[in-house]
Amino acid sequence: MYQLEVLSQQDLQQALCLPKEVQQAFILGQTVIDNCFRYSVLQWEEHCTECAMPACYKTCDLYEPRRDGHCRRFVKGIVPLSIAERQYPVVQVDFKRWGALMSTSYIGVFEPQQADIINRKASRAEYIAQHAEFSDGLSIAGRRGIVVRMATRYKNYLSQSMMPKQCADAFLIEIYCETKIDLSIVIRAIKGKLNKIPFQYRLQKAAGYHQVFIPFKSIAPHVDFQEMHFINIIPNRSEAEEVNPLTVVFGFVGFIQQSPQLQERISLDALPNKSIKVLVWDLDNTLWDGVLVEDGADRIQLKKGITEVIKTLDARGIVSSIASKNDHDRAWAHLSALGLAAYFVFPEINWGPKSQSIQRIAENFNVGKDTIAFIDDSAFERNEVKNIHPEVSIFKHSDYMTLTELAAFSPQTSSESALRRSFYVAQQKRSTVRCGFDGEYGEFIKTCNIQLQIRCAQLTFIDRIHELVQRTNQMNFSATRYDREMLMQLIQDQSVATFFLNATDKFGDYGTVGFCIIDLNQRRVTDLMFSCRIQSKRVEHAFLGWLLNTAYLSGWDCLQVEYKATVKNSQSEKVFSDLEFKKITQHQGVAVYSKETTSEDVSDCFITIDAPNIVFTDR
Repeated sequence: MYQLEVLSQQDLQQALCLPKEVQQAFILGQTVIDNCFRYSVLQWEEHCTECAMPACYKTCDLYEPRRDGHCRRFVKGIVPLSIAERQYPVVQVDFKRWGALMSTSYIGVFEPQQADIINRKASRAEYIAQHAEFSDGLSIAGRRGIVVRMATRYKNYLSQSMMPKQCADAFLIEIYCETKIDLSIVIRAIKGKLNKIPFQYRLQKAAGYHQVFIPFKSIAPHVDFQEMHFINIIPNRSEAEEVNPLTVVFGFVGFIQQSPQLQERISLDALPNKSIKVLVWDLDNTLWDGVLVEDGADRIQLKKGITEVIKTLDARGIVSSIASKNDHDRAWAHLSALGLAAYFVFPEINWGPKSQSIQRIAENFNVGKDTIAFIDDSAFERNEVKNIHPEVSIFKHSDYMTLTELAAFSPQTSSESALRRSFYVAQQKRSTVRCGFDGEYGEFIKTCNIQLQIRCAQLTFIDRIHELVQRTNQMNFSATRYDREMLMQLIQDQSVATFFLNATDKFGDYGTVGFCIIDLNQRRVTDLMFSCRIQSKRVEHAFLGWLLNTAYLSGWDCLQVEYKATVKNSQSEKVFSDLEFKKITQHQGVAVYSKETTSEDVSDCFITIDAPNIVFTDR
């Protein structure tokens, strides 16, 4: 439960819109709670780390009253976010200085039916309080917002009046943040064995969605099951950082008791929090029943329905590969005989560690490991890969029939999705030829005859553009995820120029590889993104060179480009130094680079460009 009863109707309208892939991660994350035997019901409230209420309300410069008269330490309170198909609450918290998320409760867990009853009663109290703004001016004994106060007390009563009879085995936090996560979790008994040292845990994660699983055995020495506890979640920030609010999105935060099925099927940390791009299959006893080198090809049969799974995922643009300890020639011959060899790209069939195979697959596909899933029947192999590559999503062989139902395997698709494997097949050919090329990489790229097609974005291509925007990480200059409606508005906006890019070379088609947004009034590129398929091929250099030439013909003195550094896109910034752009400003993490326009080919590029003859016009 979250303290939603203190929100006004205006507060409820301040919620941010989560990117599509983050919403999918929260939807997928719900399966963890669904597979729990029991879980806690905690009432999470906003709190101040320096609180000395009520005296501080008159002396503290930071005091800002809520509807109930208490101090507001979050910008708009705890704001609920709407995610379709998500049963459990997801909320937005904008931490101000000294803000903390706090709960006062017992440590144990309830049966799901009992927890549901508590949550339903709490929801009714929230609804009444939220729709009773007329009563905020009333006071009893000088206390404002009596209806809201009563709702909060009632919810605390619900969560605190019944002592759970079961211990938890973990503390689970669902969290999303657009910036690096650094929070402290502190659990301290209110009374009882006060000589115990409080439990403290520092949660540090990269930007993005995470499910953090803290084993209860590390918490147990610091708590007393019979007593109430303060549970605090506090941002670790310097005074300078506290000047601006910190936005964090929380899902389920509380204690859980896992079911054996959940523990066996998939670890909490292994749930994919991004759309999967590559699914890596084991062969023996995973793709087929039996061991090829022992049983022979005649006695090996594909698992029931597995061909349909591979083809379904392939149509969605999720490409299959292989990491199998096997005889390469025999395994590939059998895959060919089964009619499946064509579906596997960059296969790793050898006797080496599978973690090394996964590493090579990630490098060959040029994708992040957090977009790779690995499925294997051997617990040893799964653990070996997980220990070396914790970002990879791990599945048991028996999970294969459920993959197509998971959100991480159901990305946004377009007419290009079913062609994605062919793009990587072409890349496989390039890699093979490159290995036999006698010369430097730059010389090899020149022989590829890359052709770049630049076109003004049109609604006809909205599906392809939307899919690119949702999938691009490493070469995304802003890390912004535009939804379909926003893209349609941008394409039709007369004050904005939008372009999408396609590329080919002598090996094949790269497909849609880029998207650009230019604010014509500011004369600035506000967003730019490229597919990882064209990384290191100087396509971004060629495109920026074309923009500089076009801006020159349009009478612009200079071209500006915005860039926001993230964990994933650091390599993209190199293009600015290569083309001698200069950084002119940086504000709230967004840098602006600028370069004088020119009629010369500054990219020194070997890429043939097919582009419209246009002139940028200020609107």
